This record gives sequence, C-alpha cells and structure tokens, in this order.
Amino acid sequence: MKKILSALLVAAALLSGCEEKWVVITPMTNSGGNNPGEQKRVVLAEELTGVRCPNCPEGTAALVDLDDQYGEQLVIVSIHAALGYDVPYASSLYDFRTGKGTELANYIGSAIFFPSAAINRRIVPPETEPYLPRQQWAGIIGEELAKPLSVGIDLKTTYDAGSRKLDISADLTPAEDLSGEYRITVLITQDSIVDVQKVELVTVPNYVHRHVLRTIVTQATGDIIAEPLVANNTINKAFTLNLPAAWEAKHCSVVAFVHRGGDPNKEVLQAAEKHVVE
Repeated sequence: MKKILSALLVAAALLSGCEEKWVVITPMTNSGGNNPGEQKRVVLAEELTGVRCPNCPEGTAALVDLDDQYGEQLVIVSIHAALGYDVPYASSLYDFRTGKGTELANYIGSAIFFPSAAINRRIVPPETEPYLPRQQWAGIIGEELAKPLSVGIDLKTTYDAGSRKLDISADLTPAEDLSGEYRITVLITQDSIVDVQKVELVTVPNYVHRHVLRTIVTQATGDIIAEPLVANNTINKAFTLNLPAAWEAKHCSVVAFVHRGGDPNKEVLQAAEKHVVE
C-alpha cells in the first residue's frame, strides 16, 4: 500500500490467472453536493517504466521520496509501456503490460529518455511532450499544488471480499463554470508486487514494484464528461468491476482524475486515490 518503504522483499506473488470484467453504470447528475473548497489540490504523476529499463528504478525511488513528502496530495501511477523495455523476462511472474496501458502511454505523449514521468500532463518548455526528466518533477509538483482547485473529486469505494466486487463512485464538483471538453479517467493500481526488474546492470529477482497500473476502467483516453460542468453542481460517475483473484486487494487502489480532452492540452485538473481495503 501507499507509504510502504521501497525495500527488497523475499516473498513471491501468485501468478495472475483471471481477467478483469467491469460494468459502467449510467451516470446521474445531482444539484448541490460536495463543496470543492473543502478539498486540497492533488497532483498526478504518471511514470513510464518497464522491467528491462535499468534507470527506471531511480525514477521510482524519486517518486517514492516525493510521495513521502506530499502524502495524499500526490498520486502515482506506474505505466509499464516503455518501448523496448517493457517485455517481461522468462523468469518474470507477471506481465505488467496491458493494451489499455500502452494506449494510455501513447495518448499522453512520446518519451525519449528514462526515467520519465508526466506531472499533471503539463508540457514544460523546452520539452515538447508531457514526459519530463526526473530533475523537473519536484518543481512542477510544487507549482501544480500552488494552483487553485477548479474541480473537486469525492471518491468512494465499496469492496466485497467474498465476491471481489468493487463499486466505485466519483462525485465531481466544479468550483467554477468550466467550458470545453473534459474527461474522467478511472484506473486500478497495485502496490508492493515482488518480481524481476533490471536495476542498472543487475537483474534483481525480488524487486518491489510500486503503483503498478493493473487496468483502466474507463476508456484509456478517458470518458468524455457530457454533463455541463457548472460551479457547485455535482456530477456522479459510477463503475463496477471484479478484482482478479491474483491481485492482492489490500495493495490495490482506485485512481480517478479529471483532465482536458484537447490535443495537445490533456492537462489534469484534479486527481483522487482510494485504497480498495481501508
């Protein structure tokens, strides 16, 4: 789970044997609702990585340090889609690649260096893509946290351990009228997965993988928010899925974020994270 130290573990995880299935519930709109003024701004870091990427663990360690510093105001998603570095080893227990994960990574932009991460998908000159080098992450996170909150996200989850059914509810409450195209993306991450990873020149068999993207519940590019985003008017988005048996629910989290839907402007306005098991 979040805040677990990035230390080497000796336990092995079970092989994945189930596929995720989800059902999207028709959204409903409520007047009034949550007060976005009561929420703090939360920044999203989307790390592009792969098990054969020798320098990526440096980036992961830097993000874990930033996570310790900012706590709940920073949400991290590790996307195993670094081209040429994401193919699992023969000894790997897991294949962290997913079709939607690759689609998401390509939607965010192109990366030509590693470690690489998008911070709220901001494009920061002289870079021309949202993926930024590690040296810029802390500064951009600080700048993003200083911005006023334009939309609040009240994220709730209900999990039944017997059926492994997970219900997700996200209440979106703008602090101001928002015009243009906006989207919501909802995904599942799993933390503390022990498996093979290249670390510099060494292939480590029991590396602890953090914040691993497991599946995307919405479209990879986000579901368009069709309802008007009016100040203080709450829109509810709800989803249901069954967690695969091989995923440890206690290490899984739901991540939801609202972002622009333009090209190249896909900037994230607000993010939220909720553990499946509290």
